[in-house]
Amino acid sequence: MALINIEVNIDDRVIAKKLNFIANDACMLEIHNLLAKMCDPYVPFLEGPLSQTHTVTPKGVTYIQPYARYQYYGVNFNHTKEYHPLASAMWDKAMLDDHGDEFLAQVKEILIRRAKQNG
Repeated sequence: MALINIEVNIDDRVIAKKLNFIANDACMLEIHNLLAKMCDPYVPFLEGPLSQTHTVTPKGVTYIQPYARYQYYGVNFNHTKEYHPLASAMWDKAMLDDHGDEFLAQVKEILIRRAKQNG
């Protein structure tokens, strides 16, 4: 099982207080669903169980196959690229290397939308 978790620390107390109100479980669930979606092309895929059997919670994304940790930390693996051409170990880091700015922009959009909804 591999758990992917994103943690954000804000030094500004006023902003942090507002974000704590906005970044509730529903918000974190939305962010982690985005993370899972964006990571999917990077998750090793041969027949699908690893890529398709993850859980998303407010605490993170968990890949539940018994071999998930082995694949995630796999060093010098030759992941097949037939179905997921971007497949790699540490797929969250690979995705963030390629699309980190896009991910952060979408997280920002989520937080702004939720801030507007909560007045």
